[in-house]
Amino acid sequence: MKLSVGRRAALAFGVLSLCGAMHAAAQDTDYPRRPVTIIVPFTAGGATDLSARMVAQLLTTQLGQTFLVENRVGASGMIGMAAVARAAPDGYTLGWGGNSPMSVAPHLSKAPPYDPAKAFAPISLAAISSWILVTRPDLPVSNVAELVALAKKQPGKLTFGSSGTGSAPHLMGELFKTTAGIDMLHVPYKGEIDGFNAMMGGQVDMMMGSTSTSVSLVKTGRLKGLAVTTPKRDPAVPDIPTVTEAGVPDLTFEIFFGLVAPAGTPAPVVAKLAAAMKRAVADPNYRDTMEKAGIHATSSTPAEFQSLLVRHNQRWTAIIKSNNISTD
Repeated sequence: MKLSVGRRAALAFGVLSLCGAMHAAAQDTDYPRRPVTIIVPFTAGGATDLSARMVAQLLTTQLGQTFLVENRVGASGMIGMAAVARAAPDGYTLGWGGNSPMSVAPHLSKAPPYDPAKAFAPISLAAISSWILVTRPDLPVSNVAELVALAKKQPGKLTFGSSGTGSAPHLMGELFKTTAGIDMLHVPYKGEIDGFNAMMGGQVDMMMGSTSTSVSLVKTGRLKGLAVTTPKRDPAVPDIPTVTEAGVPDLTFEIFFGLVAPAGTPAPVVAKLAAAMKRAVADPNYRDTMEKAGIHATSSTPAEFQSLLVRHNQRWTAIIKSNNISTD
């Protein structure tokens, strides 16, 4: 049968398209074929950076290519995550996303560099931790109910610190004020440690502190822990009740970080990385190192990570809008 020129051209195009699709699928299956960069949008040396470096080494061992960590800091993590969002969606530039750049900071800016709900393909969580509601040790309260009662007796006189205007501790402090029906003065500091030092020096009354940083201060009595923000009690401080147990369930928030790719990354690549992350996060040395830092190694499916991101973005957006908070 003799084919017309048009049909021969169409057939040739179809064959080429099929070959291209097969080649792309083969490339996805063979991933990775060269080194992979994981952008960490936070400074080197912290617990988040440590977790990324440990996981990068475990992925290197598993997948046979080098996974490199690159720190790109600034703008509450948005500089680094913007670089991930702009990268080619081929699996060779990934991001170590966390609370601030993935669910808080973009909603504080009138012109964020990316939409956290659309710019990324979640792969897997790597760890979960809690915030602890801490007070200066000499504040005459022993639980959240007593703190609320004290604040109501002295409207506007108690203070709460934070690691900066628009930070998660600031927003949770504002939410605490609203839900508890109390009035407190916000005092922003340059960082969490500065806020803790102010509390220990008697200059500020309370603050939401990350477990990884505050747990040692609580255990040694330099700060007083009243409640943790995770749904269940934190094994790092098992004697401290949850915010739900303490009567303020609206303050339930996790600190999280995990691996993400640019939106549009092929599904086989995401699936391969998710499977590798599950094995990496289960590594005994990784889990032990995280637990010693007050952080709990936790993997997830891409869908579970996406669900967590949606929930966090919705809650932070509502808090930011209701309190008219902006960093612009």
